[in-house]
Amino acid sequence: MRQIEKKFELRAAIFKALANPLRLVMLEKLAEKPWCVCALAEELQVDKSIISKYLTQLKAAGLVDDTRRGTLVEYRLVAPCILQVASCAEETIMEHRRRLFEGLEDERNEPR
Repeated sequence: MRQIEKKFELRAAIFKALANPLRLVMLEKLAEKPWCVCALAEELQVDKSIISKYLTQLKAAGLVDDTRRGTLVEYRLVAPCILQVASCAEETIMEHRRRLFEGLEDERNEPR
């Protein structure tokens, strides 16, 4: 039973890492190419310390990795399949909105 719990704890850690809009944007940027903290901070117009902290969290979750080149550290996405979760979320949002809209239409069309 403990092994099953550990599996779900690890999954939860990944979802926790995804539970921030800026980290999601960062993952999409990292899917395009490797980025250093300074360039990513400039691109997203966010303080370097925040980018660095979030990259550390994404790395701890196993979603990104880094490569050192002298004093430069570049981060890259190592789990591109994680972007499928974002696509699934978008599809879920659209479906939810569609059902809500249909519900509103049904209410309008009901005789009074």
